[in-house]
Amino acid sequence: MASMLLLVPCALCVAACSSARPVIKIGLVAPFEGRYRDVGYEVIYAVRLAVREANARGGVAGHTLELMALDDSGDAALAVEQARKLGTDPLVVGVIGHWLDETTTAAAPAYAQAGLPLLATTGAALPEGAWRLWPDEAALPDDVRRCPNPCGWLEGKQWLETTRAADPGAAVAGPALWAYPQFVTLAGDLAEGAYVVLPAPLPAQANDPAFAERYRAISNGVEPGAYAALAYDAANVLLAAIEASAAPTRAGVAEALGTVRHAGVSGTMSVGESREWVAAAWVYQWRGGVLRAP
Repeated sequence: MASMLLLVPCALCVAACSSARPVIKIGLVAPFEGRYRDVGYEVIYAVRLAVREANARGGVAGHTLELMALDDSGDAALAVEQARKLGTDPLVVGVIGHWLDETTTAAAPAYAQAGLPLLATTGAALPEGAWRLWPDEAALPDDVRRCPNPCGWLEGKQWLETTRAADPGAAVAGPALWAYPQFVTLAGDLAEGAYVVLPAPLPAQANDPAFAERYRAISNGVEPGAYAALAYDAANVLLAAIEASAAPTRAGVAEALGTVRHAGVSGTMSVGESREWVAAAWVYQWRGGVLRAP
């Protein structure tokens, strides 16, 4: 499944619209296989929802919208391959991905070479040409120790074991990947009290209280979390840039991204310095096996 292609046609949204309008595409790359496959399946339903809603409104910039979703399996080499594949399709005018630091940083130069705008969903530093949709800082108590990168499910468990052994009462915090139940399953009691820094709110705290219900209507049982909220906002940011561009081309979308201000599920987002979207960080805490607002 390494080269899995999930193409969402206009028929998913409003079948009757396809004959009258030209097609434009956005890309999504995420891990649909491997350790972090749950990330991929959470975000794809959110982007599909944004695509469906856009087509139901009559499309974007006079075009029917399609989603081209590719799997990178959390592998850096495959991430580059998939980025190049998107770059060769002239109908693709923007991409959202890759959700992990390693895959996003590996793929970013390929997008830059293709002149393809990337909305990067990672906290990692990125080369010119990418737009980073991720908060830099979070309001945490001064004495909290942060898990250093790389810090996924397994790496986070190992760091927690070492930190808790040295100081059982230490306050600790980890990245957004710690928000998944799989991390708590791996870490067990070590996760109790741990802070998790998220790039978007859990749906219960979202600005759009109906988002979770609309998501569940198409998600085949997948529950929305913070990654779903961010994916939905990222898709709508990209669609707003397409709509605002002088022409729905890669260059036009890239230019428009610098002017878009979007009120989304996560709050109002705007562009800051260094081509970064200004978005608030959300802090939660594991208590009794449940992720809660502290």
